[in-house]
Amino acid sequence: MPPTKSGIADYSDALLHSLRKLAERRNVHRKTGGFDPARYDSIVYQLGNNPHHTYAYEMAIEHPGVVVLHEANLHHLIADLTIRRGDWGRVSERGGNRTAGKDALAYALRYVRTLERGPNYEIPMLRSILERFARGDRAQ
Repeated sequence: MPPTKSGIADYSDALLHSLRKLAERRNVHRKTGGFDPARYDSIVYQLGNNPHHTYAYEMAIEHPGVVVLHEANLHHLIADLTIRRGDWGRVSERGGNRTAGKDALAYALRYVRTLERGPNYEIPMLRSILERFARGDRAQ
């Protein structure tokens, strides 16, 4: 959301402005205590491929709803959730095996971890978020 300088922030701001006439809405721009997804008929997540969206990704995994993907891959977002935090254990969960498969994990551990190469953009890194929503999971 503004003041973040991004197209997704501007889009989300305009969307919320329009929705205020149609429904009760709440803008959650970071993980907060006391968020109760059961209070809402639907949750809409705006996901982009950068660290500004780590909170939305994590909340979407925890509390599924409607996800709007603004990017064709999530490499930089997943890197922020794992590699940049020095959490290589989560790379296998989110960045490799789970999100893109064993070959992607092997690539990440061999080349990305050693900074020899960047990410393989032919692997979109979307599996975890798409499977979570495709199953129709709801927060318990």
